[in-house]
Amino acid sequence: MTESTALFALTSLDGRYQNSTKKLAEYFSEFALIKYRVRAEVEYLLAFAEITKVVEISKKDTKKLRDIYLSFSEEDALVVKTHEAKCHHDVKAIEYFLQDKFRELSCENLIPYIHIGLTSEDTNSVAYGLALKESRDEILLPTLWELIEKLADFVKQHADLPMLARTHGQAAVPTTLGKEYAVFLSRLLPEIATLAEQPIAAKVSGAVGTFAALELAYPKTDWTEFAEKFLDSLDLKADPLSTQIVSPESYIRLFQNMERINNILLDCARDSWQYISDGWLVQTVKAGEVGSSTMPQKVNPIDFENAEGNFGLANALFSHFSDKLPISRLQRDLSDSTVKRSIGSAFGYSLLGFESLVRGLGKVAPDKVALKKSLENHPEIIAEGLQTLLRAEGHEDAYEALKNVTRGKKMLSTSELQAMTIKLAAGVLTKEKIANLTQETYTGLATRLAKETHKLVNNYKKGRKHAK
Repeated sequence: MTESTALFALTSLDGRYQNSTKKLAEYFSEFALIKYRVRAEVEYLLAFAEITKVVEISKKDTKKLRDIYLSFSEEDALVVKTHEAKCHHDVKAIEYFLQDKFRELSCENLIPYIHIGLTSEDTNSVAYGLALKESRDEILLPTLWELIEKLADFVKQHADLPMLARTHGQAAVPTTLGKEYAVFLSRLLPEIATLAEQPIAAKVSGAVGTFAALELAYPKTDWTEFAEKFLDSLDLKADPLSTQIVSPESYIRLFQNMERINNILLDCARDSWQYISDGWLVQTVKAGEVGSSTMPQKVNPIDFENAEGNFGLANALFSHFSDKLPISRLQRDLSDSTVKRSIGSAFGYSLLGFESLVRGLGKVAPDKVALKKSLENHPEIIAEGLQTLLRAEGHEDAYEALKNVTRGKKMLSTSELQAMTIKLAAGVLTKEKIANLTQETYTGLATRLAKETHKLVNNYKKGRKHAK
């Protein structure tokens, strides 16, 4: 799509954001679906011929048949659409297209076996299964790992940088910037590992899932075993018991997995937005860019805002898929087919969110002065540590003593708070700990936790390489 025609696109995915999302068109466009269906039919025919031995296909002819989908062109797709316009059935149009191709290739003897024993949903389940698997492996996971590495670098770089934490929006106790982002890493890694390993189901079991036509014509073949081996060769999982449609649970597990990932990243985007709003993170200023049409000083956190919006759109679709696809009128109706045509949109919005976060994280850096000042402005945040030191000595009213002078108050400085607590302490060691406790030192294991999470990323990377 050119810049000019993009102006008239119905959705932003194919218009404004086409440069980011066009790579998904290889998997979820109308062209891609037709091509995947052709691939499914050709591979099924080759496997069928091999198991039944009803016809022998030479290596030369095998190559010619596979070239049909390997070299599938826009012109080929238009031929399929011409057939569809006549027969009003998108999968039957594939069969007619293949008949034409087989005649061109002098493979007329194979025409009777095109689509034999299949229903259209068999072809569709293989096509969509391949589209889901290959887009996940070739587009989504690599982009997610780019994001993971950006987050991991941020965590490592700021593992020991103290900052004020908030709970309920109120000043809580100190943490480190790296540890706060390490939490997002820790949440993401198992979800991405699950996404990478998620099997996707497909079926080649006929009109109502009973293999009836195949069993009738070729009763000596174990068709359930054939289905398992054939689909395994495509890295798909055979649905052992289905209706006319493939059971949707494997799709739903993938969609809900994507929802969880998107929600974690949406959470990260919102926190990053808040840190920018507080002045704790500062965005890089790029020459020539404008933040506001009227306020020249503004540098808006647009990447984090775009990420949040796109994750919301993606999850609205994923949620609908999860609600809709398990429910059908008896064996099936076409409402599921209509819905599946929007799977690419959900992946597209997700991809936009991933890329926006990568850009956003690449533009921000902590304002160490602002972070330090926010800690200095809240000496009361060490009250938890002070009362815990007193309680460790056996002071039963330690909590109340600190509560009386700190809750909702900002009158005491750090040194005054330390001095007051030292008077209540008995042991020399406790008094020393109190004297050394400041907003910048009271970060517990935050630095260690951040660094350990960074190391965890490397372990996941090794596992990913091993899986490949």
